[in-house]
Amino acid sequence: MLAEGPRCHPEFASGDERPGRANQILAMITDPGGRLAFANADLLSLGGWEWGQLAGRLWHEALVPAEHRRRAQRAFDRALRDGEEAGCIELPLRARDGRTRIVAWSACPSFDDSGHPAAVTSVGIDVTRWASERDRIAREKEFDASHDRATGLPNGSAFRWRLGAELPAARPSGRSTGVLLIGVERLRTVIETLGHEAGERLITEMAERVSDCVEVAVGSAEETADALKRSAAQRAWMVARWSDHEFAVLLPDLVFVEEAVYMARSIIAAISSPCSETGGDLRLSASIGIVVAPSDGDSAETLMRHAAMAERGARSTAERLLRFEMALSEEAEDRLLIEQQLPLALDRGEISVVFQPEVDAQSRRIVGLEALCRWHHPVLGEVPPGRFIPIAEDVGVIADIGRFVLRSALSQAAEWRREGLGRIRVAVNVSSRQLLDRSLVTTVLDCLGETDTPPNVLELEITESAAMVDSHAASEVLRALASRGVTISLDDFGTGYSNLGKLHHLAVSTIKIDRSFLLDEAGTETVPDPGALLCALVTLGRSLGLRVIAEGVETEEQLMRLEGHSLDAYQGFLFSRPVPPAEVHRLLCEDRPLGAGLGHHAA
Repeated sequence: MLAEGPRCHPEFASGDERPGRANQILAMITDPGGRLAFANADLLSLGGWEWGQLAGRLWHEALVPAEHRRRAQRAFDRALRDGEEAGCIELPLRARDGRTRIVAWSACPSFDDSGHPAAVTSVGIDVTRWASERDRIAREKEFDASHDRATGLPNGSAFRWRLGAELPAARPSGRSTGVLLIGVERLRTVIETLGHEAGERLITEMAERVSDCVEVAVGSAEETADALKRSAAQRAWMVARWSDHEFAVLLPDLVFVEEAVYMARSIIAAISSPCSETGGDLRLSASIGIVVAPSDGDSAETLMRHAAMAERGARSTAERLLRFEMALSEEAEDRLLIEQQLPLALDRGEISVVFQPEVDAQSRRIVGLEALCRWHHPVLGEVPPGRFIPIAEDVGVIADIGRFVLRSALSQAAEWRREGLGRIRVAVNVSSRQLLDRSLVTTVLDCLGETDTPPNVLELEITESAAMVDSHAASEVLRALASRGVTISLDDFGTGYSNLGKLHHLAVSTIKIDRSFLLDEAGTETVPDPGALLCALVTLGRSLGLRVIAEGVETEEQLMRLEGHSLDAYQGFLFSRPVPPAEVHRLLCEDRPLGAGLGHHAA
């Protein structure tokens, strides 16, 4: 008979992660039926048992929690069946007071002279601390695989999986499932400018604003108020970071489609509030695409593709949100074609430059030319700049196009000078991405040198929104160019982006007042009194010592209203549309006043 184990039962190791004693070796012996015949002191001590409480009991019933007993019994049976030492198995060891520790066991059977099983000896060690750490690391890896580290939100993969799981569950009940895809505009550029740490704080702030809107989820429509007041937790709504500059919201169990619209409006308002990370001097904006299953798609892939189309279309709407419709799919196909063809356009010679004159406010003679890019595709025909320039920025070819326009404009101006047509100022537009590229200074100076052009002949034209994305970085580039004689013009002035105190730092010498201030009617919601605002803008420009130009002049009535404001120059279809270099050559040779009332026929 096997010796009886010692009757010792110290306190169980306090239930924390500390083992009872370092390097404990737990041992027990059972008969072939699994009944305990021996337990060593370390095993009894770890569990707080006395031997009399365990002797003769089935080991897995005495020492293993109920939910793990079947697995323990299978391991024991396998050791007997194989007749050799079984591999290690982790099992919770149940203490006398119900608490557990994790023990790694290895069992080995012994046999009598006739070869029949006589006993099973099991040896184990307490691996609670190690198992806890291993499980923690595994949980962290699982979390990292499905969550965004910066915001803690589920990532795109987790959102796609959840959406895919939601759709089949919704179909039998006839429920609708909504998705909002939220694009935070200029976020990527701002993050690149602020730096990694500040950028992550800004992303987190935007994530919190979106999440707060989903938590509150209170609409204004009376018929949906009860539904909207249900908590996000009750309705299993989900907020995720879909990409670097996009968030996604899952809205299962929609009662009304309008719920998604109300939430989208709330999110747009929240994101447009001043950003605390930048001291409140920066406001971001959002555009939101809305899709509802099953009407807008029956798979996660289709819904998110349609949501992206709607989000892109929302950027050009007044409300900045848009519900998907099939027309957007056709537009997306056109965009894809442009994205594929645009990188090849320069090599194929499809990009050209035209010029729109600026005329002196008094003499109406040409005092400057704005170089404008045009794309003629053999199949698509004339692609409007407003269509392909934003895509050029998205696909990363705007810098190449910008260099082409700059070099072409300066080369053409040099040719006109050689022909004795004067040192006419040429303005070239610079996008926000170009403006934040430090190599722009080198590119401009190289082009000036290649074409033997005096720097004061070149005017770089930037928009208010481009300059204000990162006024510090923009000012460094612009001041470097201005110090070498290049003049800087601020386009679309008065549209609401500028911090006027920063105009000086941008080295601006000319402002071009936006065409919205030349309205023929009394005014609009955004420009209630164009005349008064126009006067204020001109006065502001004069007080800052800037040259002031009115752009977008199209009618004689607009010109008459402008004449009393002492502007420096005009630009618009009333004087000339954008024309090719040959037509500019003719106009410069004629050197006469331009204007519809003076008999000029625009090309």
